[in-house]
Amino acid sequence: MSKVVPFEGLSNTRDLGGMSANDGRRVREGLLYRSGQLFFGTEGDRAKLDTLGIGKVFDFRSAPERDEKPDPAIAGAENVHLPIIQDVRTGITRGDEGNARMMDVVMSGKADIAFVDQHMQAMYAEFVTEPFAHAQYARFVDEAVAEAEQGKAVLWHCTAGKDRAGFATVIVLEALGVPRDDIVADYLQTNECLAESIDGIMAMVAERLPNAATADALRHFFLADESYLQAAYDAIDDQFGSVDSFLGQALGIDAAKREKMQSLYLE
Repeated sequence: MSKVVPFEGLSNTRDLGGMSANDGRRVREGLLYRSGQLFFGTEGDRAKLDTLGIGKVFDFRSAPERDEKPDPAIAGAENVHLPIIQDVRTGITRGDEGNARMMDVVMSGKADIAFVDQHMQAMYAEFVTEPFAHAQYARFVDEAVAEAEQGKAVLWHCTAGKDRAGFATVIVLEALGVPRDDIVADYLQTNECLAESIDGIMAMVAERLPNAATADALRHFFLADESYLQAAYDAIDDQFGSVDSFLGQALGIDAAKREKMQSLYLE
């Protein structure tokens, strides 16, 4: 799995370096970082980010999310806004208006875990089926490769670093030939990284929750669940037939580009 990079205020920042590909090579350390939002980083965290050699930060959040909790500047890094969701939809992101409505529904006691799962699975399927998401993820890969050619690292994030950033990580690891089981394990590692943060949120809203079932549904909403990722893979099989076809047809990651990515990111 990816390696947690310890910070004071950031709980889900990880280096993909060290993960193994099917051919026995490993992802180079210090080039590919996934994260949650950077807004809550301390002064020490910001200083540490300055030392990572990051050339670009890719922010997958919506414009309202960015405005509410802007990224800090990182020395030598360009901040690139690449919203993955074109419009606000109920239950899609943790910080936008659609998600606020989703949380209102859950906290009112009108939703259960199955309701949460249905919405999240639909969102992950849309990462695969929506042309807007294709274009944004394709640009992310192209610009990340360009940075690697100059020896620079990249960092990508959304709000929690779970969904939009999580699927970006899936794309990168699939292109690098990392085994599916390891990709899923890395995705689920998010739950360990966010455990303290989720506990804090649950404590803050505990008195507003009508019953235990509502608390269970809300906690589940913040978690990475394997069924969400499976929904994306199912959509890939249904629409493209294979991951290779999805990477090539939807994202422009053909065999030549995959070989280039592997030469840059694997050792």
